[in-house]
This record gives sequence, C-alpha cells and structure tokens, in this order.
Amino acid sequence: MRSGSSLSRRGVLLIAIISPALLGTQVRCVAVSNPTAATARIQQIEPVMPRVGDIVRVTGTGTGTPPLKFAWDFDDGTQAPGTEAAHVYLEPGSYRITLTVRDALGNASIDASQVIVSPRLPSAGLSLVVASDAVAGQPVLFAALGLEEGASASNYIWTFSGGQSAIGPRATAIFPVPGRYVASVTVTDDFGAITVAQIVFHVGDATEQLE
Repeated sequence: MRSGSSLSRRGVLLIAIISPALLGTQVRCVAVSNPTAATARIQQIEPVMPRVGDIVRVTGTGTGTPPLKFAWDFDDGTQAPGTEAAHVYLEPGSYRITLTVRDALGNASIDASQVIVSPRLPSAGLSLVVASDAVAGQPVLFAALGLEEGASASNYIWTFSGGQSAIGPRATAIFPVPGRYVASVTVTDDFGAITVAQIVFHVGDATEQLE
C-alpha cells in the first residue's frame, strides 16, 4: 500500500509537469513579463528636403505606461518637447533628428531619421530686366530683380552674347551691331547657394529708335 501510494503521488506529479494547461500558463507569463516596454516612432518630417531658413515640422508617436514624455533633438544643439515640434536650421549640412519617448516607469525608446539641409537659394523669383533702350553702339543697362526680402547675395556675375562680362546687381554692356542677344547672371548668396537667370533681348539700330 505504501508503495502504491508512492507511485500514485509520482504519477500525479508527472502529470502536473506535462499538463498543457500549466505550459500555457508559463507561456502567458513570458508574454506579459515586460508589458510596459516603450516605443518611439517618427511619423513625419516636412519638408523632406529643407533649405536653410525653412521651418521643419516633425511629428511622432509612442507607447508605454502613461504619461509619456516626448523629446526631440535636432542635432544642432536644439531640443524641443511634445509629439509635434518645429525647427529652423541656420546652416546647411546633414543632421540626425532624434525622438526619445519615456514612460512613467522609466522605460525609454529612441527613433531617428537623417535630414539633409541644403543652402538657401538667393531667390525663387530672380529675374533680369533691360533697364534702358537697347541700341547698337550704346551702353545698355541690365538689372537683377526679385531677391527675397532679407536675402543677401554676395556675388553677381554677368555674361553676354559676344563674350562681354560684368559684376554687381546692375551691369552695362555695349553691342556693336543690331540683333538678338542673351544676357545671364549667376548669383551666389552668403550660404554658397547659386541661382542663374537669363533673358533674351533685341538690340536695334539708331534708325529704329527714331521711327
């Protein structure tokens, strides 16, 4: 009887070890052993190809035990809180935007994205005008217009049909014979960005001006 009782107890113990119900309980315990792990995700960076001076807007999401704290690092010494933030880069280059999410239990997660900031164009609407009568053998005045408010151009280089050139926001050239000519200007701003504008114009002779 004692021996049978002993075997019975061992049998019960063996069944308990291999019981599917107990194994299922063990699996569930592993699954919920760290239910509060935080996550972070950068949802949007707009514009995706910013220039110096553009407002870069970022949006992020995260999970974890609330309340959650969101912190942005723009890789130029500037940080900002919140699920949304805005930033302006003052220098061109490659920057790593980082979002860190921390929850109430101290769990943290990081997501990052690289952004390339290009030099700002001197003007999106740079245009050239012929500022005087275009007459063969006489000086013709040209001007570059349309720079954005606050834009600072460090260099203007003009070229004209026939090989002439000039520098400055205004330029003068003389064309010896009537005909169709082309003037172009290359503008470089303080950040090194280059914009080129061009104009096609007609140079008449003195008799055309008198008619």
